[in-house]
Amino acid sequence: MIQISGFAAYSLLWTGFPWPLNGMNFKYIQYRDLKFFAQVVAPYLGGISSWPSFMTDDGTPIELSWDWGTKDSAPVIRYSIEPIGLHAGSSLDPYNLAAGPKFQDQLVRSLPEMRLELFRYFISFFNGHTGGDHETKGDNGDHQSSIFYAFDLAETGITAKVYFFPKIRAMLYGHSNLQLLTRIFCDFASDEANKNLEYEMLAIDLVNPSKSRLKIYFRSRDTTFNSIINMMILGGRLGNPRLYLGLVDLHWIWRALFGASGSLYQPLGDNTHRTAGILYNVEFKLGDTVPVVKIYLPVRHYSSSDAAVIRGLNDHSQYRQRGKYMPDYVKAMSTLL
Repeated sequence: MIQISGFAAYSLLWTGFPWPLNGMNFKYIQYRDLKFFAQVVAPYLGGISSWPSFMTDDGTPIELSWDWGTKDSAPVIRYSIEPIGLHAGSSLDPYNLAAGPKFQDQLVRSLPEMRLELFRYFISFFNGHTGGDHETKGDNGDHQSSIFYAFDLAETGITAKVYFFPKIRAMLYGHSNLQLLTRIFCDFASDEANKNLEYEMLAIDLVNPSKSRLKIYFRSRDTTFNSIINMMILGGRLGNPRLYLGLVDLHWIWRALFGASGSLYQPLGDNTHRTAGILYNVEFKLGDTVPVVKIYLPVRHYSSSDAAVIRGLNDHSQYRQRGKYMPDYVKAMSTLL
């Protein structure tokens, strides 16, 4: 009989994850990145665990995405994960804090060019004071995730990013997520009009600190496009012709994905799910004169079907004359429906 460790068993389980790559023109990642996933990432995805990850709506600790780039540049496959330990959610590791340091050590060995200056600062700030006599307690069934990682699989190499949730430290010291995040950044969140925004996490790139981005993620339950305009221009603090042209384009794809009317004041619909509403991030980078705002379109909660999402993205790409890679995308995604 051949015996394998628990981590190795979970690695085999997750290595069977349905990567939709074979239909795409990304030959360079077939070996390098699947090997990285199998050897570095998969052992820390928890396997059959009682830990529901905040990564996805169904608790799965991994999410795939594509960065479509600009003009005719090739898309970059990306994925995000939450490291999960074998005993996450149990009395041995109630807040899933055991897997993170081990995964980080493995990551350092596998990606030796990764820069850690900002990581060390923020990991100490958010998660460095949770031991001792303090005890954190859950709140109203909300998520307990504390850290995510993401990987961009570019042809030149793998770039790592990390996302910090302020929740553990916030609970520990009786602070709100916003209080913790605004200790680091002062942004438009102090406006009275934005008092109902929900602040989720902070992210950094594990690269040279002078080139790293600092990103604050927040959620709005207002799904009208008028609210989106207000968020994207930070309540009037941002404004340039390219931004407004981008909002026109965003409204086009918004209607294509959600079948929404042209009204700026019509919400998408009622949805009380924890991850409903609109997720944004405000991105800061050394040398930039203004922050950059990005939006995540909530297709899971408000689109009629997966097929409608694929159709909407295809229509938009053809409209923008950027359909070079869409046949491969449609083929790959259709195999998963």
